[in-house]
Amino acid sequence: MTTELQTIFTIGVYGSTEESFFGALVENEIELFIDIRARRGMRGSRYSYANSKYLQEKLKDLGIYYAHLKELAPNKEIRGIQQSADKEGRTAKRQRAVLSKDYIRAYKRDILNIYKRQPESKFNAEAMLALVRQTSQYPSDRPLRRILLFCVEQQAEACHRSLVAEAWERQQDVRIEHISG
Repeated sequence: MTTELQTIFTIGVYGSTEESFFGALVENEIELFIDIRARRGMRGSRYSYANSKYLQEKLKDLGIYYAHLKELAPNKEIRGIQQSADKEGRTAKRQRAVLSKDYIRAYKRDILNIYKRQPESKFNAEAMLALVRQTSQYPSDRPLRRILLFCVEQQAEACHRSLVAEAWERQQDVRIEHISG
């Protein structure tokens, strides 16, 4: 008997429709949806399906558990680093293809290396997984094989979710798959 390798999927909302977004979750048989945004609301009606209340209700209807880990969201200072890099590179908002080296360095230093911003507690994939299992009320007796990290950017390489996935992969034997909606 072979055991399925745990897969960490990532997805952003930009560039999707409600149908394609939720369709991608169903198609990939997502079991646990981890929202790593600081603010769980979207401006305007185009992406209203990603607003927290609606999103959580829809996920529940689909049988997908939900957890929010705000502590993995970049803080204002780190977001400012990327905004400056985008401005310097004349990159239009939402047209970024990759994160700047300075942003990556700051995110790894301030968020991943200091999980929950406590110097004595570095990012720990196993502890994070235990926390999201508990907060999402995912059944403790059920294997968890298909987990999704969610933020807004269309391209994973332009979003901090790719950095979280990479850190997770360095700590555990998981497979990473970036999907789009």
